[in-house]
Amino acid sequence: MKMLDYVVMANSRLRENLARAVELTDPLVKAFTASASATVRIVASGSSRHSADCARDYMQDILGMQVAVVTPEAFIDREHVFPRDAFTMVISQSGFSTNSIAALDFIRGGGCGEGVQSVAITGNPSAPIRDHADVVVDYGVGVESVDFVTMGVQTLVEFLMLFALYASHATGRISGERVDRELRCFESAFDAHAAALRACEEWMDEEKLTLSRRVPACVVGNGPNYGVAEEGALKLNECIKIAAMHSEGEEFVHGPQMQLTPDSLLFMLDDPRGSERLANLHAQFRTVTKGAFFITAHPRGIEGELAIPAPTNPLMCAIPNLVAFQYLAAQKTEELERWEMHPYVRALRDTIGTKADGYEDSIHALEERAKDQYGQ
Repeated sequence: MKMLDYVVMANSRLRENLARAVELTDPLVKAFTASASATVRIVASGSSRHSADCARDYMQDILGMQVAVVTPEAFIDREHVFPRDAFTMVISQSGFSTNSIAALDFIRGGGCGEGVQSVAITGNPSAPIRDHADVVVDYGVGVESVDFVTMGVQTLVEFLMLFALYASHATGRISGERVDRELRCFESAFDAHAAALRACEEWMDEEKLTLSRRVPACVVGNGPNYGVAEEGALKLNECIKIAAMHSEGEEFVHGPQMQLTPDSLLFMLDDPRGSERLANLHAQFRTVTKGAFFITAHPRGIEGELAIPAPTNPLMCAIPNLVAFQYLAAQKTEELERWEMHPYVRALRDTIGTKADGYEDSIHALEERAKDQYGQ
């Protein structure tokens, strides 16, 4: 199985997980309701944190409460103090991330107060993370054997949103009718995701040479699309091996835009409900570089647009919009043969120590499971 296979397969997994949403979210909903907390804190790093940032606005809207997203380091150092008495969940998709394990140990050691449960969300409940958490929740990604997660990102965004939906209902904040409406919105998000797959395939063909530039890139987005920008920049960095930064819209035009040249790559994500400001900025930057692209659900017929449909609930826009960067990373890394990192960096992998012992063996085991399950 290749990375692009998982990019495409995510649509089926999203729909499968929606069909068993109650079962998937029930352990986390029960832990949340038992906590009687009025805020939520998500502790995560890398793609897991980006997924949380993609889901955060929807979660806050549906729960009617603050949802904070912090890294494990910041959590242990200072961000465990505020918000006070938050329901805290720690995410590690692999279940091997040493910084997430450290955050769980901090909670177990009384860092958030005596008697507070350590709650872990993972795609691999048999991983070492299980020994550091009181509650371990499998968010339902299934088998994804490529280290650069794609299907895992979308399914985690979906899971966090579904958790918020059912937790809000369980605590009496929303009605059953609202739940039913939101579930239909998820269906529209998956339809948009399928449309995005088709649009990105055409986009990659049309812009093949421009998108193959080995130059620094900027990825810009607001709200849920800020999480998309974070994940997009990461995929450009770790897969295609080009330097990439992420930014909010106005932060970008307060300095980072000064680096643009006619050779640059720039990806701007329109706001969920559309932004004339961002559209105008894109049109101006397009006069600097033909490598400027505008990802939007509100096409205006300007050059460089990639039209991806909007879900019924605009706060779910990250689910289809992530496809652009996942598709780009998967296809270009393969075409340009960029999978291998520099030997000096590769030599450091074991000494850097971001994963618990057994991680490489777990990847090999996933590859064998993928062959059995998917026949490839």
